Amino acid sequence: MTSTTAEVRAVLRGPFGRLALGRFLEAIGNGLTLSLLVVYLAEVRGLPIFTASLVLTWMAVIGLFAVPIAGSLTDRFGPRRVLLVAILMEATGVALTSQVTTAPAAFGVASLLALGAAGTWGPLSTFTAQVVEEEQRTTAFAVGFMLLNLGLGVGGLVGAAIIDIDRPETFVLLYLVDALTYLFAWAAVASLRGLGGPVVSAETDRSADVPRQGWRETLGDRRLRRQVAISLLLLTCGYGSLEAGLAIFITDTAKLPERLIGVVWMANTVTIVLGQLLVLRLVRGRSRTRMIGLVGALWGVSWLLLSTVPGIPSAPAVVVLLASTVVFALGETVWSPTAPALINSLAPDHLRGRYNSAQSLTWSLGATLAPVASGALIGAGRGVAWAMLIAVGCFAAAALAQTLRPMLTPAEDGREPAVAAS
Repeated sequence: MTSTTAEVRAVLRGPFGRLALGRFLEAIGNGLTLSLLVVYLAEVRGLPIFTASLVLTWMAVIGLFAVPIAGSLTDRFGPRRVLLVAILMEATGVALTSQVTTAPAAFGVASLLALGAAGTWGPLSTFTAQVVEEEQRTTAFAVGFMLLNLGLGVGGLVGAAIIDIDRPETFVLLYLVDALTYLFAWAAVASLRGLGGPVVSAETDRSADVPRQGWRETLGDRRLRRQVAISLLLLTCGYGSLEAGLAIFITDTAKLPERLIGVVWMANTVTIVLGQLLVLRLVRGRSRTRMIGLVGALWGVSWLLLSTVPGIPSAPAVVVLLASTVVFALGETVWSPTAPALINSLAPDHLRGRYNSAQSLTWSLGATLAPVASGALIGAGRGVAWAMLIAVGCFAAAALAQTLRPMLTPAEDGREPAVAAS
């Protein structure tokens, strides 16, 4: 653990430390409202559960179009400029969410949120890959994820103590505070002047055909295509379903108090914070594709545990719910240093924005598909069938990940150190 701790200190002493701090403070605000959008729209503002779930799908659809554009802009102008605009857009959308009372307003605000999010995740991964050395990337992604979840957990616990479905003003307060915390992330990015610019290769020019050439080269990489397919299935049945369905499953299917939502997120956070550095040490030097397979297996078990919650008494139901949360979080600690490092090991410098955006696109696609399933099945009273279905999807993704391994070099798969470019 000593060497791992030293590596963590090394990445935090550099520019990445500012990025991580800004995102941590923003995450505290995000945690106040995490996974509450469907509950807020359905149980506070009175929209049907299916309509509220479709708002998440609409955000994902916007992302399908916006994420590739964000990738091109990142390669052309650099991740720093893209992030500065995107963070402000997302902050505005979060603030306006507090005032939503109708379905049209919900879809309008969701559009702004989606545009901001599209310009955040891929460019942030690109920025991180630029400001740390290649051998530090796995550590940086893991530390960033750990701090992100620590912030989300703290915010989730505070939010759980405040929210009251019978008092809409409590949700308004949380969304407004969440919006203000985005300014911390914006300030961190703004402070890194001289960094986060575009990387120009010998083949790059400023002709009108460059965007098409860049995406043609990116999508021509069959290794990337396979990883995107694996991520799409895994994230649809993992994070996408967690975001779209867990909160409403707890309150509607399992009939448990809404305050448990915050407790669940805190359990998730504690597991990640306590386990991330240990897991980081265990995954280093191991096959990244096998680790992604492990993620699918853990998430599948988590959903199977969740499917048993509605059929048991309240007290043991809470225990099983928390056990499911811990298992899912362990999968997250494996995913966080593995998937981003794999994508960035495949990406040439001048296309890094597009490669990260292609990976980010799987989050949007997964978020498009997941709310449809959760809204339809949970809304129809079939929440248990929903949980079991997505468990099967996680196991399928674990198997698919093993087909990528033969396509990768040992360095790309993480089984041996990458050779530095001369």
